[in-house]
Amino acid sequence: MKREDAEKRAIREERAKWRLPLGLAVCVLLLIITGMLGLRLDFLREALHLVSDPIEQGMKSVQVWIHDHNEGWGTMQSVMEENARLREQVEALEEENRALLAEARRAEELEELYALDTYYRDYPKTGAQIIGLSPNNWYDTFILDKGSADGIEIYMPVITTGGLAGHVSEVFGQYAIVTSIVDQGSVIYGQINRPGGDLVVVEGAFGYHSNELGEIDDSLCMIKFVTGEVDITVGDEIVTSSLGDIYPPGLSIGIVTEIIPVGTGYESVAIIKPSVDLEQTDMVLIITEVRNLSENENGEVQP
Repeated sequence: MKREDAEKRAIREERAKWRLPLGLAVCVLLLIITGMLGLRLDFLREALHLVSDPIEQGMKSVQVWIHDHNEGWGTMQSVMEENARLREQVEALEEENRALLAEARRAEELEELYALDTYYRDYPKTGAQIIGLSPNNWYDTFILDKGSADGIEIYMPVITTGGLAGHVSEVFGQYAIVTSIVDQGSVIYGQINRPGGDLVVVEGAFGYHSNELGEIDDSLCMIKFVTGEVDITVGDEIVTSSLGDIYPPGLSIGIVTEIIPVGTGYESVAIIKPSVDLEQTDMVLIITEVRNLSENENGEVQP
């Protein structure tokens, strides 16, 4: 084994001795040939060009693609940033527009309340703002920003654009709770608003359900009557009558939209759409005059 290694090493050393002289000889020979013959190695250059040109063009194409891609990415980044900036501006303008619409609606509502105040100028009134709803988030009851500290008392009528909204049912120091006309516990003595109009009793339909009618829309009122005894038709306006102890006469309650026959004794129910749209109401007027209240046989104040 050692002998074979020694032989291989001797062969490598022998070859190494001839590499340098042979390399020098080849270089000298090429120099002599080039100098003596003036040989121009154009064919070699052309061959090299044939090989190198496609590579060079390919590298240039890659460089151009990278440059364009970087520019495109930069442009895309700029567009995205501009888009985000414009979106923020649009959101700010939309918020400003909502605020302006709210202010415009408030101004319109105040103008209508002023007209309402003028129309009912014989009654002392004070303005109040709705600051909360009942726990079910509907307008069967709602909260005003005025209370006993402002002279508000139970049973004071509450009106707004269009007509009657309800009456004060609970009073606290800085706020009051109003039972609206759609509340199931609301009962109002009304009258059909035409010459010789019949007297009727308007009830709130909030939460009302019967086997004959099912469940009536919570935003409506109703009148139960005996067919033939009350002259009432679709389109009639119902207003407060002079019989009630809470509400002054002539306040608009709503319009008859439907009459439904029920029961076996010619009984019918008239569906009333309130004149007041509480969903679009922010401000109300409280009539601060409490009428001479009387109690019925059950100890309840007459509406």
